[in-house]
Amino acid sequence: MMLADEKLAAIRSGDACDLSRRDLTDILGAGPSVDEPLFHAASAVLERTVGPAVYLRGIVEISNACQKNCFYCGLRRDNPGVARYRMSSEEVLEALQEGFRAGLRSFLLQSGEMLGDEHIETVAQVLSECGRLWGDSVRMVLSLGELPRAVLDRLWAAGGRRFLLRIETSDRELYGRLHPRDGIHRWSERDACLGYLSSSGWQTGSGVLVGLPWQTVGHLAGDLEYLRGIDIDMCGMGPWIEHSGTPLFEARDSAPPVRERVSLTLRMIALLRIMMPEINISATTALQTLDPEGLEKGLQAGANVFMPNLTPARFRENYNLYEGKVLVRDDLETIIRSGKARCGSVRRLLVPDDPGDPLHYTRRLAAPGRGAEASGKADGGVL
Repeated sequence: MMLADEKLAAIRSGDACDLSRRDLTDILGAGPSVDEPLFHAASAVLERTVGPAVYLRGIVEISNACQKNCFYCGLRRDNPGVARYRMSSEEVLEALQEGFRAGLRSFLLQSGEMLGDEHIETVAQVLSECGRLWGDSVRMVLSLGELPRAVLDRLWAAGGRRFLLRIETSDRELYGRLHPRDGIHRWSERDACLGYLSSSGWQTGSGVLVGLPWQTVGHLAGDLEYLRGIDIDMCGMGPWIEHSGTPLFEARDSAPPVRERVSLTLRMIALLRIMMPEINISATTALQTLDPEGLEKGLQAGANVFMPNLTPARFRENYNLYEGKVLVRDDLETIIRSGKARCGSVRRLLVPDDPGDPLHYTRRLAAPGRGAEASGKADGGVL
């Protein structure tokens, strides 16, 4: 059996070579010497498959209200230190129009996990209006947490086509330590929601938290295999960052140090790029929060999506999933200009006006056995 370093050299050269669970744990748990061959292999895979382009996806954090009580999240329901807000459809559209004028053609609507009719109707109104204004030229990603099938179908009817739902960890036992056992925090429900999204034609994204208390490289290797197993089209995963308003803050000494969390996140990006060459992978805000060069390092590890924040300043400071979040004050044109320079510094090309459809999604829907229902449904729009 080839050793992990031999496999990475083969992958970099273009040979077909699968990474076993042992390979994944060996690489994730290795010393710093593994990083250069790993990142070179991931970069070679990216260059051969999806190319050097980096896509912009503007984030609008439409509400910080949440019915969930996850132990790691600053927006958790029982955190009294959060000033709750909910943007109106008009406020959301104003932020999106600013991004569109600056050249962005891909957006992410993010919120806490809420089910109320008013919240869902706001999202549906935004989707419908974006379709009316921009038609085929814009892609919208929804990141709203677990939703019932009827609600997802309602959002599809309004024009939704892309959904990001992070599993956070594929290990059920670890998931149980990160969430209250109150009947509304079930790993199986989250997994089932991802399954429905993928099978019903949505472009589906997921991701995990890296560097959690009690998390092992075995957990992380399992996460990579899980993401490949559910056949995601896009991924956003970043390092865990503690928040003093959460129960998990008390367990922070059980987590790896910050530098190791960054390193593990970069290795996870690189390994997922090798395992799933044609998907979109984000260099997340959390990675950039822990490392000022997180964008450049994420791109060198195989990421190909950069996400500037379009949330109006009066709301942005209250969307604190974790503490120390990067709050960029520059105007959007300056951010894009800086982003182009930063991407160029690592020989990557920022393409603001390209919505960045992942090749994996197109191939997945065209694969034999997908079924006419999902393929036909997915052809019904592009928002």
